[in-house]
Amino acid sequence: MSKEVWDYIFFKTAPFPKTDISKEKLDKLKEEFEFWYPVDLRVSGKDLVPNHLSYYLYNHVAMWSEREKWPVAVRANGHLLLNSEKMSKSTGNFLTLTQAVDKFSADGKCVLTCLSF
Repeated sequence: MSKEVWDYIFFKTAPFPKTDISKEKLDKLKEEFEFWYPVDLRVSGKDLVPNHLSYYLYNHVAMWSEREKWPVAVRANGHLLLNSEKMSKSTGNFLTLTQAVDKFSADGKCVLTCLSF
């Protein structure tokens, strides 16, 4: 994989590169990329904000000057504590969305109620 191959896949106006990879395969990769990009939502842990998630954004801005390929949204989880402990399945103080709806209903008050169980 050369820089020219990646350019062909990622950029609409890049010329077909000199490569042993068939045009059919590269066009399939280009089609897949166009289907999945831009990313609608990237979710990760709060501990990755200062490095991984920041550079995730920097890299997209560096590669595509137009915003059409930039991620639409980035969310970080892990900011909530319950009884001074992180909320996680391993500590047992965590509910899945289905469990929360079953226990508290799906109305707007569920979010506040779920956080204080």
